[in-house]
Amino acid sequence: MSIIHRKLNMLRGVVLAAAAGGIVAATPSAAQVIDLAGQTVTLIHNAAPGGSTGLGAQLAAEAWSKTMAGKPTIVVQSVEGGALSKGILQVLNARPDGKTISWVAWSGATRVLDPVELQIPFKKFGLIGGVGGAHFFVHADTKLGGGIAKSEEFVEKVKSFTFGGFNAKSASSMRTAGAMDMLGVDYKFVSGFNGDAPLFAAMQRGEIDGYPATGVTYNRSLKNESIKEGKSLGLFYFSPVGEDGKMVKDPLMPELETFNEYYKRVKGEEPSGPIWEMMKFHGATADRVNWLVAAPPGTPEEHLQMLRESFAQAMEDPEFIAGAERVFGQKPVVIPFPEIGTIVDAVANTDPALLDTMRGYLQKMEQ
Repeated sequence: MSIIHRKLNMLRGVVLAAAAGGIVAATPSAAQVIDLAGQTVTLIHNAAPGGSTGLGAQLAAEAWSKTMAGKPTIVVQSVEGGALSKGILQVLNARPDGKTISWVAWSGATRVLDPVELQIPFKKFGLIGGVGGAHFFVHADTKLGGGIAKSEEFVEKVKSFTFGGFNAKSASSMRTAGAMDMLGVDYKFVSGFNGDAPLFAAMQRGEIDGYPATGVTYNRSLKNESIKEGKSLGLFYFSPVGEDGKMVKDPLMPELETFNEYYKRVKGEEPSGPIWEMMKFHGATADRVNWLVAAPPGTPEEHLQMLRESFAQAMEDPEFIAGAERVFGQKPVVIPFPEIGTIVDAVANTDPALLDTMRGYLQKMEQ
C-alpha cells in the first residue's frame, strides 16, 4: 500500500469517526448570544505550534478576547494530523455552545479533489471570516540551460525544470506545474518539503532547480541573498485576478512580473485556456484565504453575528496588525462575512471542467 493510500485510509477513519459521533450537534432552540462572561473559548488551529498558523491564531486570540461579548479567556489549541483535517473535523464535531472556534489552514481550492467520502462540508460551518494575502513567486537556479541571467532566458534556454513543494495538492505547486506547461518547459515535481528552509537547502544541494516561495520570503531573504548574488533568478508570481482580468500587482515584489505579464512578454499573447482558468480559481480562493475562521454547525445565528462583528473589530486592533506583520511579513488581508461565504460557495461549486484539469495535474505530479 502506498503512502498516499495509507494517508487516505487514516483520514477516512477520522471522517467516519466524526460522522459516528454526530457531526451536526444539537442546535439551541432559540437564537441568542451565548453568555461567555467568565468562560474559556478554545481557538483551534490545525498545524504545529510555532508556525505562521499557530502564531497567527495566538495573535488573533489576544485581540479577539478584548472584542468578543463577555470578554472570555481565549486559549489556542493545536490539533495536528490527518493532512490538516483533524483540527477542522474537531471544530466541525464540536458542541455549538460558543466555546470552540477554528483558525485553520483550509486549502479549500484543492480539498475539492479529495474522494467524496473525505470531503469536508465547509458550508455547514458557522462562517465568521478568513485571513490571507500571501502570494507565491517562482525562482530558478541560474545554472539552468547553461546559465540564465534574464527571466525570459528561462523559456528560451531551459528544457527541463525540477521544482519542489509540499505536495501536489498545494495550489502554489499546481500553478507552477501549469505555468511550465503553458510556457512549454518540461518539469518534474518533488514533494515532501515542509516549508521554505528545506526547499532552499534542497536547491543548494542541487536536488531541485527551484520552487515557489512567498513574497515574504522574497523580501526577507531571497531578494538580498541568493537572487542578489546571482545564484537564483526570480521569474514571476501568482496573485488573484482583478476586474480587468489580470493578476493584481503585489507591492512586496515590485521588481517581478505577475504570471500573465511574464507570459505575454515571452509568448506575445494574453494567457487563456483551462490552465489559466485554474490559476484564476486558485488566486480567488487559495491566495485570498489562507486561514478559515468559523464556529461549529448549529451555532445560534445571533451569536454568530456577534462573533463576526467582534472578529472584524479584532482584526483592526493595532497590536494585532503589528504582530501579524512581524509573523506574516505583511499586513494580513481580512475577508469578512458574508464575503467569506461567497468564497466557500465558489469552492463547493467548482466547475466540473476545472476539477478535471486539477485532477489531471494531480495524476501527472504524483507519478
